[in-house]
Amino acid sequence: QTSQSLGSGFVWSSDGIVVTNNHVVEGASRITVNFNGGSQLPARVLGVDPDSDLAVLRVDGKNFTAAPIGTSADLMIGESVIAVGNPFGLSGTVTTGVVSALGRSVPSETQGRTYTDFIQTDASINPGNSGGPLLNIEGRVIGINVAIYAQAQGIGFAIPVDRAKKVIQDLLRYGEVHSAWIGAVTATLTPEEAKRRGHNTQRGAMVVRVFDGSPADGG
Repeated sequence: QTSQSLGSGFVWSSDGIVVTNNHVVEGASRITVNFNGGSQLPARVLGVDPDSDLAVLRVDGKNFTAAPIGTSADLMIGESVIAVGNPFGLSGTVTTGVVSALGRSVPSETQGRTYTDFIQTDASINPGNSGGPLLNIEGRVIGINVAIYAQAQGIGFAIPVDRAKKVIQDLLRYGEVHSAWIGAVTATLTPEEAKRRGHNTQRGAMVVRVFDGSPADGG
């Protein structure tokens, strides 16, 4: 039985790199990118990262109009933002709102994981918006929308673009994300454990294991 699904995305670079959510393309046997001008082009997946819910696609061609990429490092709560996407198949839909919160951790029952460091906004983000850009008032991409709470009103989430940049660069270069590894296992240092060990600190991390030959072992 053949089924179809809809999502959003945007052109990351003019050589045909398109960014969307991993769950938009997960399990797809064929992907078609529909542009606002009416053209349709087949796309192939260059890499996905389920942990950040990002996917990088390529469409053949040159001189595509790429979205201007901004930064999420200086976002402020209350700042105006604009979400663009394809909710329920209504292509080119634009909604506005503000940044409601930063650094949100959001559990997803459908994906069976918890996503961290999300931007929360009250701009309407509905099913089909997933993978579309979240813009600042200058029209620059500061996040990538994720539709997680289908029944929520006034609660939308987006992946900060600064975090997405590193993931996208790794997917383009290696086809997978190369995570940092220091070679140490840590545990939360509670006030009780600190007191038992004779430390005055009230919080912190405690190294419980260091792997031989790792960067932590060399330090």
